[in-house]
Amino acid sequence: MYKAPNAYSKTSCKKLISWFEEHINESKPGKTGDKKLNDLEIDLEIINHEDYFGLGKTLFDSIENFKNKYSLIDKHIGKWAMNKCVVLMKYEPNNYYNTVHCENDGMAKHLKRVFAFMIFLNDIKKGGGTKFLFQKFIAKPQAGDFYIWPAYWTHLHQGINAPKEKKYIITGWVEYI
Repeated sequence: MYKAPNAYSKTSCKKLISWFEEHINESKPGKTGDKKLNDLEIDLEIINHEDYFGLGKTLFDSIENFKNKYSLIDKHIGKWAMNKCVVLMKYEPNNYYNTVHCENDGMAKHLKRVFAFMIFLNDIKKGGGTKFLFQKFIAKPQAGDFYIWPAYWTHLHQGINAPKEKKYIITGWVEYI
């Protein structure tokens, strides 16, 4: 588990949340397999550093910092890069992804995933985090914090309910190329 605190500025987080609300008509409930999730999602394509209030720069820089910290990764696994499609998600109070899961679960469309990442876009006072079962770790929702972790069963995780607050996150994947 790698964390980069305040990787995305709080100002940019607020702008992206406002952008989501302005484009709410473009959102749809998420899905995993045939199961609908209790959220609203908008897919974003990240091409440039300036995209989405600097989100592109934040993601590229954070993944590069992760890669530098764990430099042996590039020497001992296949070539990989960030999937340029990321997901902007919104959960209303009492809605969360409570199913235990990992990002590479053996389904054909997930087999290329090596790492998963997320950025919390808002602070949540009670609940709202992501619990990693084997690591006995909860990623607490602080606006701008970036997390990246292996996509496999070693990092099974699930969302935690935020009973009184909305939760906004960006999530995406690093994949073999």
